[in-house]
Amino acid sequence: MIKTLIFDWNGTLIADTIPCMAADNHVIKTFGGKPVNLTEYRNTIIIPSMTFYLLHGCNQSEMENNPQKIGETFHSFYEPRVENVRTRKGAKKLLDYLKKNHINSIILSNHTTFGIEKQLKRLHLEKFFTDLLANSALDTSMKKRNKKEKLADYLQQKNLKPQETIIIGDSPEEVEIGKSLGVKTISITDGYYSTLRLKNTNPDYIVNNLSSIINIIKNI
Repeated sequence: MIKTLIFDWNGTLIADTIPCMAADNHVIKTFGGKPVNLTEYRNTIIIPSMTFYLLHGCNQSEMENNPQKIGETFHSFYEPRVENVRTRKGAKKLLDYLKKNHINSIILSNHTTFGIEKQLKRLHLEKFFTDLLANSALDTSMKKRNKKEKLADYLQQKNLKPQETIIIGDSPEEVEIGKSLGVKTISITDGYYSTLRLKNTNPDYIVNNLSSIINIIKNI
């Protein structure tokens, strides 16, 4: 029986792929690189973001010496562009189902706690989530990946059983995390990453509508 769902935020619960790509391209241009189109973005986006930026020609020494500037450049461009972004299709139907069936919903994200809390309030979603595991600093995701450590600590602290937990995201990172921790994995398409990249990580399930997860939960 599934008791907990771990959600990625960007590209998974909210449809912010285009604003994020625009913000990433803004960073790339600021640091001397070559902007990408949507296909290139989905085929090359990666965390830590520094790796992605350098792949597209950004000045390495300038970036390494100004990590705070990277975060500020991204977020100052991104935040105004997501003020009207909506949830992914099926999100509210799934969240309603989880709440009614006493299944905990947790957000695990590379994004900032402040940014997510602002959007949760705007979208009237606060009531659906038990906990939010995100970053306090603007430049954390620029420099490293820390979602696995956060989730491992959380599972231990809350005494959650991996076999009763599902993680869902739009990137290979969630699949890698889930497999390493013994958690069921679901990938959602049409987010930040190409479908091929998701399939290559062999998630337990692939969906393109969040409401599809309801039947998955019922059949596990």
